[in-house]
Amino acid sequence: GLPPGVLNLVLGAGDVGAALVEHPAVRVVSFTGSTTTGLKVYSGAAAQGKKVSLEMGGKNAIIVLDDANLELAVQAVTWSAFGTTGQRCTATSRLIVQRGIKPKLLEALVAKGQSLKVGDGLDESIDVGPLVNEKAMAKVEHYVQVGKGEGARALIGGARIDAAGYFYQPTLFDNVAPEMVVAREEIFGPVLSIIEVADLDQAIEINNSVIYGLSSSIFTENVNAAFRAIRDLATGIVYINHGTTGAEIQFPFGGTRGTGNGMREAGQTALDSFTEWKSVYVDYSGRLQRAQIDTDAVLGEL
Repeated sequence: GLPPGVLNLVLGAGDVGAALVEHPAVRVVSFTGSTTTGLKVYSGAAAQGKKVSLEMGGKNAIIVLDDANLELAVQAVTWSAFGTTGQRCTATSRLIVQRGIKPKLLEALVAKGQSLKVGDGLDESIDVGPLVNEKAMAKVEHYVQVGKGEGARALIGGARIDAAGYFYQPTLFDNVAPEMVVAREEIFGPVLSIIEVADLDQAIEINNSVIYGLSSSIFTENVNAAFRAIRDLATGIVYINHGTTGAEIQFPFGGTRGTGNGMREAGQTALDSFTEWKSVYVDYSGRLQRAQIDTDAVLGEL
């Protein structure tokens, strides 16, 4: 355990957070939450010269190309989209799928989704737990209705479960266009929007078309396509043949654009984010060193 006073929990709403950001004793602020709130925290802390690390919104996508391992892709998409009820910064919210593999992939995803058990997340036999509260439930319900209104088609789910608690059916939306609200805004629930593409170029373009840039993934057996994705996907984390979750602890964690501010948490880079460098110069020569001035004289003595 930690000594008393090392870790302190101060619970509350926005006014509590604002007080922490503004207090002179707080030297570093690490924020996780929405982009709108994060930028307010950033400006408030930066005005006082404080170091700030931001982990904000996301609209993470898995790209599945025609040559992908179908079974592996199905498992990864299901887990990344629904394994934590979509309530994870790196959860998959978009599935960008190449036209050739789409029919088989959707057939398998529908079957897998229909087999998922929703209930108490502490029960090991349960696949999908509850949303955190009524506010989260209302947000998911709102976006599902928006999606249906935009023309998206629910292959499975699309409704609240009639039971005590905040349980929502795992939802797959097909016929989603990149410009739709459900394809661009963070939902933070068990809702996956499926976008069809012709090729890798279009997949990368759509992946990068949102304002966020946290996590992305590609399933392919083509090494050239994989390395092209590594280079061109504009996210802080890129996975090859893996879902969009899992590297949060051991890797430098953070996003680009509307997700982050260039800082990285977790991994070795966390030391840079949460500590300060100190440079120490020790002179043992016994004489004045006019650094960067006496260089010719010093070199002449060598």
